[in-house]
Amino acid sequence: MQCKKEEIIDGSLIAIDSAAIHAYEMKQPKRKSERTGNANWGAKFDSFGNKVKWFGYKLHLAVDTASELPMALCVTPAHVNDRDMAPSLIGQVAEETKVKFFILDAGYDQLKNYEAARNVKAQAIIPMNLRNEKEPPASMTSNGTPCCSMSFPMTYWGADGDHLKFRCPHATGKVDCPLGMASCSASNYGMVVKVDTKSDLRRYSSPHRDTKYWKELYNERTSVERCNSRLKTYLTADALHVWGIQKVTTHQYLNAIVLLTSALAMALQLNFLIHQKILQVCSFLSFKSIKLKNLLY
Repeated sequence: MQCKKEEIIDGSLIAIDSAAIHAYEMKQPKRKSERTGNANWGAKFDSFGNKVKWFGYKLHLAVDTASELPMALCVTPAHVNDRDMAPSLIGQVAEETKVKFFILDAGYDQLKNYEAARNVKAQAIIPMNLRNEKEPPASMTSNGTPCCSMSFPMTYWGADGDHLKFRCPHATGKVDCPLGMASCSASNYGMVVKVDTKSDLRRYSSPHRDTKYWKELYNERTSVERCNSRLKTYLTADALHVWGIQKVTTHQYLNAIVLLTSALAMALQLNFLIHQKILQVCSFLSFKSIKLKNLLY
């Protein structure tokens, strides 16, 4: 990819999300639409918790968080669930670049998405969706933090390969345990528990959930929302004048190409201006050097 070669796209952090695309087609009943494989009825909750319905498609995007440029996309009828498309996008991006983290919202909280990221040696950063969550394992919080014998959440103390390390919360000064450290461990370091992330890819994350670093990574997810907004506001992602999923897919690829080529053209123009300025400075310094020599001799 030319943008990757020019270092416009970093590719280590990738955010994934979908956007509603309204169809340029006659509305049909849902069952009839499903038979055609084209536009269908979809629904999702907006940022205020309101349920929004539309007839059309979904644009599924994987975006580089540093440049906010699309790395992969696909188009589906609007009724297709977001989480079913994430493994395909993860695979497409991983073919082009080395990714450290895939960042997705709670709607993608499903084991297959963690596994897809793990298969390409990356970590999925997804908040736990606790709406239909069962009780966590004994002596464990819902976010995967072990609890000590007094039921206090232990303190995360870093990762060692695939293992997360947790220390006694009394030893780290997080709680004032009435039993102190002696009841759990004879060591002055306090009790230590190591958890293998491979034992439950969905619950355990490296970095650990709710740490500052995990939250900083998740905050990068807004980059895909801004990319979606640009495609809709400044280009024609949501202003279709074609119908049928194949033509709509081609239309969205053209929008993405325009976004990428615009970024590439701006970067090349900037590099050209910098190069010209460097030549001017070098020429000026050379002129000054010659003039100084003439004065000396």
